[in-house]
Amino acid sequence: MSNLLIGQILAIFVAITSAEKSILFSYLGNKVSTRATVHVRLWIATPLIIILALVTEGTAFLNADLHTWIILLLSGITGFFVCDSFAFWAYANIGPRESMVIMTLNPIFHSILSYLFFSEVLSTQQMFAILITISGIIVLVLNQDKEKSIHKQKHQAKGILFAFLGAVFQAISNILTKSTLTTLNPMSANAIRIIGGVIVAALFAIFIRKEFKKDFILYNNKKYFSLLVLATISGPILGMTLLYMSFNYAPVGLTTAIAQVNPIFILIYELLFLKKRVKSLEILGTIISVIGVIIMFV
Repeated sequence: MSNLLIGQILAIFVAITSAEKSILFSYLGNKVSTRATVHVRLWIATPLIIILALVTEGTAFLNADLHTWIILLLSGITGFFVCDSFAFWAYANIGPRESMVIMTLNPIFHSILSYLFFSEVLSTQQMFAILITISGIIVLVLNQDKEKSIHKQKHQAKGILFAFLGAVFQAISNILTKSTLTTLNPMSANAIRIIGGVIVAALFAIFIRKEFKKDFILYNNKKYFSLLVLATISGPILGMTLLYMSFNYAPVGLTTAIAQVNPIFILIYELLFLKKRVKSLEILGTIISVIGVIIMFV
């Protein structure tokens, strides 16, 4: 199996875990609190990722040099805190539908940064496939949740800016991480990233929001806490580790584009479990995205 194919397959699994994470975090954000969910998940992720890193890769992340630690801490801050904060602020201003559309710009930012820092150049076919995949996702996502448009119109400009910045910082975070993967394995790299994220999230909750204890009190419910643990394993731990593994086998822009097809798996979930009626444009968007992914594999 070629390295490129391995990277693409890993990216597909990232999309699957991302879909599961999105469904669970969206549910918990509505039932509990979005800000508490963003904060508490990192306290769950930190001990889990450290244990996994120690078991699978020994003390590699502890023995990493200072330069690597600084880069990965910055990656965790920009990814798990800054990017996620912008993303959730975008949800609050324009809703998840429009936010997801703008966030599909991630592969483009990744490709630009990968070219500038790693001289990675995508083929014409791969760039065409990325555009097709993103087009399908846009069609799919824009056709959903139209009943929320009144709320979104009030803060549209601010929400668009937040989503755009979220996409930019996500790209920056992943590029920072990729620069360390020549000396550190993905699990260890992700461990340091999560440590950076939880430190800043905690400081923000203590000194800015002043709701540190309240966030944990909100998750006293066993059902919600169990779902949060599951979402955390799917997202910050498994999903991000698989994504960084894929960077070792395929170009960043290509793998992140494949990872963006998670709305397809969300749609499948809605069909099978929620028995949701599917509109023709949603089917069209799904087909277009699948075609884009197939072109990437050809």
